[in-house]
Amino acid sequence: MNRLNGIYLLCEVLVIFYLISLINCFKILGVFPCPSRSHYSVGHALMKGLADDGHEVTMVSPFSQTKSIENYTEILLEHSWAGYKRDFMKGNLLEVSGVNFWTSFMNILDYGTKQTGWAVTSENFQQLIQSDQKFDVIIMELIYGEALLGLGYHFRAPVIATSAFGANKWTTDLVGAPIFPSFMPNTNNGFTDRMDFWQRMYNSLSYWFDDIVMPMVSTTIQQKYLDQLFPNTPDMPTITELKRNVSLVLLSTHVTVGTARPYPPNMIEVGGMHIDREIQPLPQHLQQFLDDAEHGVIYLALGSCIQFSKLTNDKKEAIINAFGEFPNMRIIIKNEENIVIPSHQADNVLIEPWFLQQSILAHSAVRVFVTHGGTLSILEAVHFAKPVIGIPIVFDEYLNLAVAQQNDYGISIPFQEITENRLRSALKEILSNSSYAKNAQTISERYRDQLRTPLAIAIHWVKHVAKNKGAPHLRMFAVEMPFYVLYNLD
Repeated sequence: MNRLNGIYLLCEVLVIFYLISLINCFKILGVFPCPSRSHYSVGHALMKGLADDGHEVTMVSPFSQTKSIENYTEILLEHSWAGYKRDFMKGNLLEVSGVNFWTSFMNILDYGTKQTGWAVTSENFQQLIQSDQKFDVIIMELIYGEALLGLGYHFRAPVIATSAFGANKWTTDLVGAPIFPSFMPNTNNGFTDRMDFWQRMYNSLSYWFDDIVMPMVSTTIQQKYLDQLFPNTPDMPTITELKRNVSLVLLSTHVTVGTARPYPPNMIEVGGMHIDREIQPLPQHLQQFLDDAEHGVIYLALGSCIQFSKLTNDKKEAIINAFGEFPNMRIIIKNEENIVIPSHQADNVLIEPWFLQQSILAHSAVRVFVTHGGTLSILEAVHFAKPVIGIPIVFDEYLNLAVAQQNDYGISIPFQEITENRLRSALKEILSNSSYAKNAQTISERYRDQLRTPLAIAIHWVKHVAKNKGAPHLRMFAVEMPFYVLYNLD
């Protein structure tokens, strides 16, 4: 009898723990419409982390996983990937490299506008909106895609925004974070926090430009998409009103790879949450290629938006010829198409369309990472303590690499300025000057010195917002104040 009572007691305890787990389980919608695998990796890492934590998550994106994940439901944006390949993987990003901030703004506006349009016209997405599902919190990446903020009002759920670019004008505006153009560089300008007079002037003008043009151009376009997305919701707030109700912003950056700046309580740095805690094993042929690299490896990858083969012929030749000056080293190049390599280099060069980048950077044979300088790639380089040679092309890459150069763990060569001589000199400098590797190690140790992993920090704040019904106590009243009141101009 005592044994039977013990079994009953154990069952009761298990039921209680199960019920407690249900109480602490949230239904979470993730919307990551950007058809870039690097951006998707951030959203997937966060949503999978939440699923592993016991929450029921629904992930809306242009990509899907090959294996099913417990508590993880996918909704595919069926038009996004095809549109992205058609409009943004045929070299047009190279055409706007190094242009003025007007052209740069219009290019990223076009990017955000099209990805919003692909989401709006998705039948799968429309079915989600028309469903009777309930969510406790919605997480979404915003790249000039503010129409999607209407999901928060539609599902009556607080919204958390994420940014793969770190802090920028459109994310700081969401939470009323202050901007000081004197030491806070605008994302596209390529300055650090140490600007001279003319750089500060240019930086200020670019911020004023964003203040004036963004509401006139971007908000108008997004308002049309909002009306199209929710035609049967006449009381839907405007884009401007929806932006004021964002509960939290998660930034995929860290102060070690950016510049120190003031954040309100609801703006959190979680840069590196996409980095695997356990290094995935490499394919045998790649592992052998790295293990046998007696004199080290140069690794080149230009992100998910630019393929090496899309570079102009003179740039490709300059890079290949510069690599040829280091015959004892092995070269790894990420590229989807075959590249003509001189016969005397062929045995030392490995070209494939996709690599486990983190696993490559974790290998001790890698001496330098030649990168476009996207925030996620820079975070990986810092995490694994690799010096970088940056070839910035667009957007945040100029800023990221300017900071890397300022901190002496990298050298930046703008895409337009790439020549065989400049790249060869940069490679010689980093490979022969041990200070770059030492500085990369110092920065890496500084980055890793955190109480919790970036993913754990992100999960904590998502749960905090869900538990506290949007966490209004974190929001500054500044987001409610008109410009003239905020600055006492009245």
